[in-house]
Amino acid sequence: MKLPELKKRVWNAWTRFNQASGVVTQPQNYVQDVKQFGDRRYKVTWIKALAHFSAQASYESCLDAYMLVLNSFNFTPDRWDYEYRHDILDAFLMYPDGLELIKTGLEQLLEFTPQEQDEAHGFFELVEERGTQPGRNRLPIRFERTLPGAYSAA
Repeated sequence: MKLPELKKRVWNAWTRFNQASGVVTQPQNYVQDVKQFGDRRYKVTWIKALAHFSAQASYESCLDAYMLVLNSFNFTPDRWDYEYRHDILDAFLMYPDGLELIKTGLEQLLEFTPQEQDEAHGFFELVEERGTQPGRNRLPIRFERTLPGAYSAA
């Protein structure tokens, strides 16, 4: 993604976060909020800001934990934020109860139909990829995906 497009996405994420937090959006605060991530001339600063604001918006607007798995972190290649998926998840995991919310979402997902569970394939792929990423720890979540209709040989 080119820097001008990334800047627009950061603005949108910042606005979503403020709305989810119940804060009146004040554009004069935007520059200061982005500056906390570094020099605004560099793309890495905007990526950090995007990850942070996206994670904050997901956290603040989380009414049902399963929506984190089915929507917020269900990254598929057709999503515009797919290339930043690891950064966004890392930012979310900075919350003290971030991992616990994801675990709760997975537990809630177990009560869904197999078809509904399969809709979260982007999240499961993200978790599997995470263990192979340098500098990222594997999530302490264990899940076994089985095919619908498959039974154990016990």
